[in-house]
Amino acid sequence: MSQDLTVDAVRMALSLNKLKAEVTSWNIANASSPDAPVFVIDHSRTDRVLNAAAGASPDDVAALLGNPDSPTLAIVDQRYDRERASLDDLVAESVSAGLNYQALTESLSRHFGLMRLAVTGRSGA
Repeated sequence: MSQDLTVDAVRMALSLNKLKAEVTSWNIANASSPDAPVFVIDHSRTDRVLNAAAGASPDDVAALLGNPDSPTLAIVDQRYDRERASLDDLVAESVSAGLNYQALTESLSRHFGLMRLAVTGRSGA
């Protein structure tokens, strides 16, 4: 069961980093338009899931992560009352999201490689 939770947690982190990169790219595309909204990610549901998972049983955490009624753990809001970030900050945020995504993908690949090695007893290469 803990293997499933690890994969679900990494999947959640991958989707959040992908969303962060997409939202940042929208803000970069709209940076030169003064009347365009600033897109922000609302992480309140993610925070609730993580806080609930901290003291929950593995079955409860799996139910929280796999709830079909709420397919996304973050919501994108359009805000007109926020000050725009500089392009340098937006590009840095986009690069950071990409690097986090790449690191999570690499760790998940290694995780599955170790599971394959444990099942077959050889690397398969």
